[in-house]
Amino acid sequence: MNATGKLDFILKQLDCFISLLTSIKTKFSSFKQKPQILSNNFILSLFKLVGISGLLIYLIYLIVFYHSGCSSASKFFFSPLQPNQSNSPTNVSHLVFGLVSSVKTWKPRKPYIDSWWRPNTEAPWMSSSHGLKLHPPLCISDDWSKLEKESKHVAPIMIRMVLAIWETFREGDNGARWYIMGFDDSIFFVDNWVNVLNKYDHSKYYYIGGNSETVLSNLLFSFDQGFGGGGFALSYPLAAAMVKDLKGCIKRYPYVRSHDTIVQFCVDELGVSLTIEKGIHQCCELQLMRLDNSLQKVFVPTPKLIG
Repeated sequence: MNATGKLDFILKQLDCFISLLTSIKTKFSSFKQKPQILSNNFILSLFKLVGISGLLIYLIYLIVFYHSGCSSASKFFFSPLQPNQSNSPTNVSHLVFGLVSSVKTWKPRKPYIDSWWRPNTEAPWMSSSHGLKLHPPLCISDDWSKLEKESKHVAPIMIRMVLAIWETFREGDNGARWYIMGFDDSIFFVDNWVNVLNKYDHSKYYYIGGNSETVLSNLLFSFDQGFGGGGFALSYPLAAAMVKDLKGCIKRYPYVRSHDTIVQFCVDELGVSLTIEKGIHQCCELQLMRLDNSLQKVFVPTPKLIG
């Protein structure tokens, strides 16, 4: 439709609109001259006026914004997160690891991280309550005492653990496609993570994790949550959506004592369910200690093991 055609169409619609207004005005004038109860015809005409007015405005909007080739309107209403338009395969540089630690546990558990972390390859951000100049790089956890008081959470420490997602995302890593969250005693097999995540579209909402090997833990908490000990992955768009109201989500569940369950609830609020990968395992510290520092020799032959 060219510009002249658009103008003719709009003028015709305006003529119809003016004619309808004239008709309504005539009926309203007769009503004023002779007071009477509103007739059904008058009410019907009034509804027609409102309906046609709305339709006319909508048609003008469509003509002006869409047929003129202007895409600003659609961008205003639909602005999906697109952190990386590349269709290239996911590699290590697209992964961001966020590990939750503390001053007391960092030193004895650092060897776990040393067993899988590769310097200058992937850069996990450790969320710690104190700054320790150790390798890998650490990020000091923010002061969340105000939120702890406001939420009246039954387990305040869980607030800091959940908000590690927010703190990790805040670092703003360019080209990040996936945020993999875990603890200081989590052991990740990075190449396997890369292979697994390549199966999924990083531009969509994904929450990937695994159940606990202990049936009781799944019964007490949930079969639909990713257990943090084995680690779980959030696609960039999902992480971006979560951090917008992560504090509010925490406030809505002050009675939940599990970090993993709070994360699951926050993901559920966005309409996303857990995608289970069987290679993600929740192992207890006692089992790891019994391996006598031979973690790589025991686990590497299992190609599907992720964490």
